[in-house]
Amino acid sequence: MRRVLSVLAVLVVVVLGAPLTASAHDVLETTTPAADSTVQRLPQSVSLTFTDAPLSIGTQVVVTGPSGAVQQGAPTIQGRVVTQAISPSAPAGSYTVAYRVTSDDGHPVTGSYAFVATTGLDGSTAAPVTAPQPPAEAAPASASDDSASFPLAAVMLSIAGTLVLLAIGGFVALRARAADRR
Repeated sequence: MRRVLSVLAVLVVVVLGAPLTASAHDVLETTTPAADSTVQRLPQSVSLTFTDAPLSIGTQVVVTGPSGAVQQGAPTIQGRVVTQAISPSAPAGSYTVAYRVTSDDGHPVTGSYAFVATTGLDGSTAAPVTAPQPPAEAAPASASDDSASFPLAAVMLSIAGTLVLLAIGGFVALRARAADRR
């Protein structure tokens, strides 16, 4: 009987501990330029730093300014940092950076943020203004849309797994008791 209880205790610890390690998507930690900031000169690139290194598949960064999209080439990934070059003809003004990367757990992470540049790469200038707010449908610096339901799914899977293991443990205990009677 002690052996059965020991096995059940180990199984409960494994089931309750397993979802904790696999429940997090990558999260945007920092951006350069910073979100909602005003910079003196438009940088030659924007950088997004995530909590873990994203996968290269599906990575997109769109930088939109007063003259439209100004990103140049494909984004690059070095470790946890995604960098997107900006066209040298980009003017001063308000910019929005929209991104989509694939988290190291395979889930998409999307969002956007805004900043203002008072001097463009083309030498133009703009009056200092506050950064525009990103569109309402974009979730700034957060995981993808399915992240809100993910903790509930992890809890439900933990409960279901615990019930299954308890049922298996009960079955093993009954079999052990029947074997002891023989």
